[in-house]
Amino acid sequence: MLQNMRDKAQGWISKVIIGFIVLTFAIFGLESLVPNRNNPDVAEVNGQNISQQSLMRAVEQQRRLLMQRLGDNFGSSIFNDQALQKAALEELIQKAVLLQYANKVGMSISSQSVDQMIRSIPEFQVDGEFDANRFQQLVSSLGVTPLQFRQSLNDDMLIYRIRASIAGSEFATAYKVQKLYDIQQQTRDIAWLTLDAVKTQDAIRVADDEIETYYQNHQAVFMTQEQVSLDYIILDRVILEGQVSITESDIEARYQSQIEDIKSQADDSVTASIILLEPSSRRDDKETLALASELKRRLSSGEEFATLASEYSEDAASAAKGGDLGVVESGFLGEAFDDTLASLEKEEVSDPVLIDFGVVLIKRTADEQVTPSRADMRDELVQDLKESAVDPLFVEQSRKLADISFEAADLQQPAEELGLVIQSTALFGRHGGEGIAEHRTIVDVAFSDDLLNLKANSEPLDIGDGRVAVIRVKRHKKSEVEPLSDVRDRVVTKIKKEYADLQMNDKADTILAALESGKTTVDIAKEYVVDWQERSSVKREDQDIPLPLLRDAFKLPHPDKVPNYGKTSLPDGDVIIVAVKNVEQKKEVVDAEELQNINRILSRRSGEAIYSEYLQDIKKNADIKRFVKDAES
Repeated sequence: MLQNMRDKAQGWISKVIIGFIVLTFAIFGLESLVPNRNNPDVAEVNGQNISQQSLMRAVEQQRRLLMQRLGDNFGSSIFNDQALQKAALEELIQKAVLLQYANKVGMSISSQSVDQMIRSIPEFQVDGEFDANRFQQLVSSLGVTPLQFRQSLNDDMLIYRIRASIAGSEFATAYKVQKLYDIQQQTRDIAWLTLDAVKTQDAIRVADDEIETYYQNHQAVFMTQEQVSLDYIILDRVILEGQVSITESDIEARYQSQIEDIKSQADDSVTASIILLEPSSRRDDKETLALASELKRRLSSGEEFATLASEYSEDAASAAKGGDLGVVESGFLGEAFDDTLASLEKEEVSDPVLIDFGVVLIKRTADEQVTPSRADMRDELVQDLKESAVDPLFVEQSRKLADISFEAADLQQPAEELGLVIQSTALFGRHGGEGIAEHRTIVDVAFSDDLLNLKANSEPLDIGDGRVAVIRVKRHKKSEVEPLSDVRDRVVTKIKKEYADLQMNDKADTILAALESGKTTVDIAKEYVVDWQERSSVKREDQDIPLPLLRDAFKLPHPDKVPNYGKTSLPDGDVIIVAVKNVEQKKEVVDAEELQNINRILSRRSGEAIYSEYLQDIKKNADIKRFVKDAES
């Protein structure tokens, strides 16, 4: 029974939400819940503003997620700032619309559910138990308060509930399931010929005047990257800690305070071990109680509690640890359990106790509290004292840094007054660089109007690990057209590719017309000196055939006496002509397990489609204003 309770507390819905929330916070941080009044708004949803700061954070989330998923395949030319900005803004708008709609129809998440979710997140636990200090520490490291964290978690749980209630309501009919199964079992006999892009490009000769003309007409393609280099200063908590002086009297006072806390916690903590026996079809209540009494007798005769718990206890989790429950929270196992445990002395074992889950033998196991010496705790005490002392110092120094930097014409004055060192970066572009330029916040501010055009110092910027930086543009290298001599090879490659695409598609269209007019694949092979590749009984999931070719081959109609033909292109530029010669359709009745799998797939697809339509509908009826240029396609 106890294991059932634990299983339910970690059900699949909770795991999905926990995984999403923890991953989001761990990688990206938490979007600020209080808009920065110094930043302009980028959108408005039914009167609710979305700030520039929120958009910047969301863009950074999109970028890091793509980089994590794609690795070296992440290309800045494909996923540029404008594209990421559009996607991030739409995500923020969608979230606002969903939360507003939920509020309108009265949907909500109880505070108890949110608290239970927080307590179940493994990152907030120590030895399997929720730890308030760890929760505070991790949440603070995200730059938010516990209340802000709870609100954001509440919003994400609410959105998940909306999605699950809509997408999870769909189901598939037996006819649809059988139809999809038939399609999956279909095989095709195909043939294809390849017009090679590399060979076609190699045969093309480009004249000098063509190169010059193309270069002049496409100069926007051959622009250098806009770059900046920075001067910066960093205020570091670690360095400030090294400047804090701790006296022996400070250490003694903190030691005495810690000892009092340890004693207080020991007084409030009760640990126990159990042997739980549950009535079942093989053992009724009377027999269960009799077994518990027999185990009590054996314990009284000197047998080890842990040994009997491992062998007999039917709470698998505690049995694996010799019956150990750890610290027992009042009320978790009922009043009878709590009263009995409170009456026991250390190492005393109770008589059989009837609780809601069965019959239990309880052993109170609280150990005597060992008080650590001051010498053992010295390093910890000194570190705690330094961290406590540096907090107000860091806040004061950060405020002073902000004031001086705002008024100063360069970084020299704040550096001198606060004892900081002016450092510099190499040139980097809008996608960042090395060192401090790895931080997205630094990059975004470096290319802001205040720094580029007004030549101002930035405000203090949080760069993590207890550090804030003030930056100033040292050099601004504007984007400019690269000389033809530097990009000549790229120009030639682009011209050849465009010519080759035209030639191959014209040739493919000519071949297709000839096939449609009645010529056979043999005729085409002789006339154009090309080879056809043939495969029989091709399936949709075959891995050794290029995906675009396979996909288009299964889109073509069933042949009627003569093959059906189509044209497709591969990512490397090759152009393919494909022929579908025959289609074989197996007729098999779907077995129960396969039926369930296909039903799940169809239901999920249909549910997601309905959810997407639902989103579009409520967005259509919302008053959405976008203030970012080109944010709306």
